[in-house]
Amino acid sequence: MQRKPTFLGLPLTYRTMIWFLAVYALLIVAVVAILFPVFWMASSSLKPQSELFARNLTMLPVNWSLENYRNVWLGTDFPIYFVNSFKVAAITTALSVAISIYAAYAIARIRFPGRYAYGLLLLVTQMFPHILLVIPMFIIMQRMGLLNTHAALIIAYTSFSLPFTIWMLRGFFEAIPQELEEAAAIDGASQLTAFHKVILPLAGPGLAAVTMFGFIRSWNEFLFALVFMQSHDLFTLPIGLASFQEEYTFRWDLLMAGAGIVTLPVLFFFLLMQRFIVQGLLGGAVKG
Repeated sequence: MQRKPTFLGLPLTYRTMIWFLAVYALLIVAVVAILFPVFWMASSSLKPQSELFARNLTMLPVNWSLENYRNVWLGTDFPIYFVNSFKVAAITTALSVAISIYAAYAIARIRFPGRYAYGLLLLVTQMFPHILLVIPMFIIMQRMGLLNTHAALIIAYTSFSLPFTIWMLRGFFEAIPQELEEAAAIDGASQLTAFHKVILPLAGPGLAAVTMFGFIRSWNEFLFALVFMQSHDLFTLPIGLASFQEEYTFRWDLLMAGAGIVTLPVLFFFLLMQRFIVQGLLGGAVKG
């Protein structure tokens, strides 16, 4: 008996082909819509000022130039903004991951009253928009004497990252068989030792996902940095890029080049850990 042709496991019929073509066409349109701003940013950053502000705009630079990158890095305080953002994002990510791994493991393994209610509360906190909490956070930081310090940003960013990271890692820890810890206990390992030497290595994709999430969220955050920071030398990158707006004009050349530099660390980090991030997101989403 001759087998019927299939495509992606489905019988290859006229209706199936039309359906797949429609889906792929929508996906292509979505990808183009998402990537076009990135393309325009990269293209504009490589145009000289005369071409960037010309009446007849072109999709690609006619005269390729790195002048904008040199001007933004050497002619502005952009390096200071870059260092400030990296410091805040790195410390926030380290704190978020260090706290969330123990909190998520406790929720996944330890049976205590209110465990499920606490897990649900973590999701509820994600429903509140950040702008709703700016004024209370401002008052708290003011009374603690932390306004206009990077410590205020680190505390705020960590507090908003923890609910998501704890929830995701909880699902990932629950997906790891508990028998592995029991086997380690038979060999004489304590629960904490089994967690560090058995569970954490297996949870690598989940850790990569929450690390990436915490870093990007801190790297790109604008609202709290705008409210808490007052000194120019303490600005982070989002506020620094916004400062390129002058009284009567907007320095698009500096903005496009600065945005390109801001994108590079995140893009490099994502490409480096892409496989682990996808596994972690899927694992946390399915088991959470």
